[in-house]
Amino acid sequence: MEADIDILLALSCAGVSAAALAFIAARGAIGASGGVRDGVSPLHAVLSVPALLVARRRLSDQELNRAVLKFDRLVAQAGGRFMDGATAEEVFAARFVFPAFGIAAVVPVCLALGFSGFAAMLAALGAAVLLYAYPESSLKAAAEERARRFTHDLPGALDVMRIVAESGGDLLSAIRSVIDVTSQGPVREELSRAVAEVGIGTSLAQSLNNVAARVNTNEANAVFSTLAQSLEMGTSVSENLKSAAQLIRHSARVKAQAQAQKAVVNMSFPLLLLILPGIFIVLFAPLVIQFFNK
Repeated sequence: MEADIDILLALSCAGVSAAALAFIAARGAIGASGGVRDGVSPLHAVLSVPALLVARRRLSDQELNRAVLKFDRLVAQAGGRFMDGATAEEVFAARFVFPAFGIAAVVPVCLALGFSGFAAMLAALGAAVLLYAYPESSLKAAAEERARRFTHDLPGALDVMRIVAESGGDLLSAIRSVIDVTSQGPVREELSRAVAEVGIGTSLAQSLNNVAARVNTNEANAVFSTLAQSLEMGTSVSENLKSAAQLIRHSARVKAQAQAQKAVVNMSFPLLLLILPGIFIVLFAPLVIQFFNK
């Protein structure tokens, strides 16, 4: 009976794997014939159909729409480059597609290695759980890393904008100057996108608010909301740029000091666990040896 179950599991998982490979090959053939955009990767080919179903379903399902909106924000915060530019619907669909591929791959391998059907299913379950969590956790990590880089590079960009503003240029010219002189990075990407939005008719104030919404950090919200208000109220932009750069640098110093203080606490455990026992052995081992020799 157990052998029949093992054979059934192997055949079913092999069928799923074969269907998945056939699907990728079919999508590649369609792409070669012009039915799919050029340069589509196998990953996007696999996720395109489930993502389309998610996109259609979210129009009528409010709860699903709220769940996908969270991925919309994370994809925007990550700069749209996660998993080769995957959309929020593709990342959401990957949480269910990846576990299916994991089960289809793990179970036949485990059975081929001689594991029982129960052990193979446990291994497949563990792989499915990890692959279910991978897309969201990796997307969050990418978004947090990009936000950290944006905050790190922002004070220098604000200094350039302040110099241009003090020289008589307007805020849009200052932003263009930052794009010209800064290297590739999150700040340049977001400011370039803001300038592009202005080029299609969006107000500069709204474009700056959009930057703050995409980056979604306290520093970005404070800086770009203040700049947008300065444009709307006609207040001095250069003074706001100077104070914003100083505020971000002060916040970075405070965070560095806090991390330095935490380092002392974090070092206490390895100090107690690894160093002090060795010191005690060196100090008291001779006394213990002399005691037993007597």
